[in-house]
Amino acid sequence: MSQDKRADRPLTTWMLASYGAPSQPLAMIALPLAVYLPAVYADSEGFGLSLGFVALVLALSRVFDGVTDPVIGFLSDRIRTRWGRRKPFILIGTPFFVAGVWLLWVPPIEFSDVEIFGVTMSNGYPYLLAVLVLMYVGATIKDVPYSAMGAELARDYNQRTLVMSWKEAFTVSGSLIGALTPAVIVFWGYTKPADNVYFLSIICAVLMPLYVLNLLWSVPEPPIVESNRNRLSLKESFKTVWANEPYRRLVIIFLFSTIGSAMTNSLSFFFVKHVLLAGNLYGFYLAPYFISQIIAIPLWFKLSRRIGKHRATMAAIFWYAFWSCFIPVLAIAPLAWFDAFQIGTLLAFLPAEQHAATVAYFEGVPTGKFLFFIGVMMLKGSSIGALSALPYAMAADVIDLDSAQTGKSQSGAYFSIWTMARKLAYALGLVVAGGAAVWVGFDSLRDPVADPNPLSALIWLGCLYSIVPALFKFVAIPLLWNYDLTEDRVKALQAEINAKYATQNAT
Repeated sequence: MSQDKRADRPLTTWMLASYGAPSQPLAMIALPLAVYLPAVYADSEGFGLSLGFVALVLALSRVFDGVTDPVIGFLSDRIRTRWGRRKPFILIGTPFFVAGVWLLWVPPIEFSDVEIFGVTMSNGYPYLLAVLVLMYVGATIKDVPYSAMGAELARDYNQRTLVMSWKEAFTVSGSLIGALTPAVIVFWGYTKPADNVYFLSIICAVLMPLYVLNLLWSVPEPPIVESNRNRLSLKESFKTVWANEPYRRLVIIFLFSTIGSAMTNSLSFFFVKHVLLAGNLYGFYLAPYFISQIIAIPLWFKLSRRIGKHRATMAAIFWYAFWSCFIPVLAIAPLAWFDAFQIGTLLAFLPAEQHAATVAYFEGVPTGKFLFFIGVMMLKGSSIGALSALPYAMAADVIDLDSAQTGKSQSGAYFSIWTMARKLAYALGLVVAGGAAVWVGFDSLRDPVADPNPLSALIWLGCLYSIVPALFKFVAIPLLWNYDLTEDRVKALQAEINAKYATQNAT
């Protein structure tokens, strides 16, 4: 249905849910892409490729992907159709993304050594690069306009946080499904990362098209509010965007935060497998980690209404960093410290037969240390929802500052730079994590029990997994300390935009 016929409808709960829903299958794949891809492609039980080279391929694909973001953002700001500016791109990008996801996790070929330009290497590397490019291009075509559409749905300062909170809730629920799937299928004997991503790919291929079609039908694009009808060139558009000082702060914050997130995500499986000796139980850790995010989102939303988005974000960073400090200790702490957390001790209330069966299932796994780790990660993970949803809501606010100054509506340009910075930062984080892990002597292909890595390498792995990412997030504190785009200022900017728009229409 056309934009004009339904653009004046207020945002209902169904519209908020319909907008947020496509984030769910995306998160189902984003989770394994972040934490399982190195395990599937660079683990001894996967395709057996080199961790360092897999990280390099991931980085190259992200760099290529980031270049396409400004083009899509620029085009989606300028296109005019009866269905709106954003929806055609969302529709076109979806099938490319779904095809890339399927080919990534269910390759139709067997990997083997081949000679390319006189160099012998596994054909898994060029294959991985090709399917990642296909998937990322589809995601760019779909996601940049999708994010811009979300920024335009609401104009109220707090309602924007509500829109992004719905989106984040679906994102976390998708991550939770992605986390619970391995925990469920393990009881059917599926314990390898490749098994997990196979089932998740099927779910994504079914849900993503259904959710996107519902979004296109149920959520109207808001009318374009511009007092300046002149077309800006690509160079002029991005020059005005980068001149927006609060936006520059957010991009820098998000850039460093994403580097840290990439390091944590890419090393988490190896930390669980080689430090906690619980690789087959990895899915059991992910589920409570994302449940804690879901529970905490409403609390962070209430805090942001009380003290402002930027102060709530600062509080979330301190909370994240505090619990991150405990993680490396697990690499050197004796197992005896965690006897009270052993699965046999915690479930001592069960009947004897059931207790014995449960303990036997986890035989050989130091469950005390693993369960303690889960508890710490739940406390740490409760901050992740805030660190995702609040900066996105703040980005919608800074677009009002641009609209008041230029008279243009350039959400696509803003979110294209945002996503480009995120992808390039994520690529850098992957290279830093993979390269640093190899540099400190960690070998992902070693058997964690029969041929473990040196203790020093495991300690450094813990630091790269938790401490260093927390330090990257602390870059945000001085940039947010005197952040002045508050609720009152946003309301004043919106009044200025409306006044200019009314004057233009009258003229």
